[in-house]
Amino acid sequence: MAKQRRMAYRSKNRYREFLCAAKRIAAKVSTIEGVVGILATGCVGRGHCDDYSDLDLIVYAHRFAYKDLDRNILIGYIRHKGIELDTPVECYEKALAHKSPSKYWSQVMRWDRENSIILYDTRHRIRDLLRLKLVFPDSEQRKIIARQEEKVADRLIYEFELWKRRGRPVNLALVLIHAVENLLLWIYAKNKKFQPYLDKWLFYHLEAGAVPESKYLHILRKPFVESIRTVAEAERIRADLLGLAEELGVELEYRSVRELQAENEENWLKASERTRYYLDW
Repeated sequence: MAKQRRMAYRSKNRYREFLCAAKRIAAKVSTIEGVVGILATGCVGRGHCDDYSDLDLIVYAHRFAYKDLDRNILIGYIRHKGIELDTPVECYEKALAHKSPSKYWSQVMRWDRENSIILYDTRHRIRDLLRLKLVFPDSEQRKIIARQEEKVADRLIYEFELWKRRGRPVNLALVLIHAVENLLLWIYAKNKKFQPYLDKWLFYHLEAGAVPESKYLHILRKPFVESIRTVAEAERIRADLLGLAEELGVELEYRSVRELQAENEENWLKASERTRYYLDW
């Protein structure tokens, strides 16, 4: 698969050591009957392995062998020779049958498989599988962009105003963090970059310089690294994020807390007489 620029970290890169271990394991596992292909994902796929990395190997197997493979390889997290191992098994037929996108071929799944190295492949089945499934349809892109635009507006306008009125800076900080998450997902979808595993790799495409918006990392990281002890500090960062959203072309629907409350009051009047009877007090 096509690789992004490798990111530099402070820790020592043990990439060659991890890759060597992956190849040796793959050479042995590939002899098991029913194994279709083996992928190195995770740190090996992304090009940086250190003392805190796992050696992630995805073993694709035919349906008849899929359930019995745990008798031959260990599934789950184990540690050997100073390396954490994670060797899950995927059913090849199941992976092939599921359409993409889907819950199975999720954004995160496609991101992970896009950043992978094929170590073993029978009759190019895995190569063809990835070519078929690692797609990003326009329809999916439009849905993600619309959903994230709504969430960015909700965070930076409605939720921010709500917590400002309540006077809780710590909640304003959380709102800004969530707003950046939604803004990044908008950026990634706009550039047809799959969503990374957010628990670890929220800034992945920006840190890798994989999107034009990488130049705005200094703004997007503010809620995570700058002091937000007062409402005024939160408002300054919010203004920066709103300005950036406007510059990027994010379409925000500006509705205040009062406007939403008024809209909900109108919904009460539109409800049926029976509904209003049961819900009135």
